[in-house]
Amino acid sequence: MTEIPASVIIIAAGFGSRLMPLTENKPKCMLPVQSIPILHRALSTFDELGLDEITVIGGYQVENLILPSGVQLVINPEYQSNNILHSLSYARNEFAYGMDTVVSYADIVFAKRIVEELLSDSRGEISLLVDTRWKRRYDGRDLHIVADAEWANFDSNGRLLKIGKGLIESQVETDDWGEFIGLMKFTTKGANIFWDTFEEINQQLKPDQSFQSAPEWQKSYLADLFQELVDRGIPVNCVPVEGGWEEIDTKEDYDYAQDFNFSQ
Repeated sequence: MTEIPASVIIIAAGFGSRLMPLTENKPKCMLPVQSIPILHRALSTFDELGLDEITVIGGYQVENLILPSGVQLVINPEYQSNNILHSLSYARNEFAYGMDTVVSYADIVFAKRIVEELLSDSRGEISLLVDTRWKRRYDGRDLHIVADAEWANFDSNGRLLKIGKGLIESQVETDDWGEFIGLMKFTTKGANIFWDTFEEINQQLKPDQSFQSAPEWQKSYLADLFQELVDRGIPVNCVPVEGGWEEIDTKEDYDYAQDFNFSQ
């Protein structure tokens, strides 16, 4: 694993509308997977890896977000009008100087081994976990389709070339594509580059102006800003893994996650 200490930011402000009515009275990350809330499973894994400086970004049903002692809460008060990129911006001051920062979506379950792979990678200032065994996740699924995923295309050195939704079809057979998992790592330099670029664009665009694939700047995904970095010639590194995670976006996903093997 990395010798540089790392802090963690978990983005948990979203609405989870596709899981209604399960999320009517609680954030998606508080849904139990094998009797333990999704968020608490992530917190436990990070704790096992010695990552104890953790911030959670809350929004929807934040009053029902149950956090252990020592975990910091940052609130995104505009979760109904913005998206994950701007949600993360509320915790930009939690990117600690001199320390790597791991950022995680809150609607994923994952095995410890893939976080270890992310932490041990030292090739770039910004590193994204991508699943190269993505096809098996879509076999037999009707509600969570390939077009919903965030795809990453990378070269033989792992350098990101293209990222976003709707970039790949299910019949594609290639080794240079992976599904972006929603786990990433920033060095101090990488975080500075990321937020300097964010601030520059934030000064240039109105909230309702389009940006990359997003119809509105305020609705942008993290993938949109990563693509902007790529377009500017700024290296973003992909760390390929084979499975070891599940996204929970639909009831179908939620049912699949009940059989997820956390020790794989």
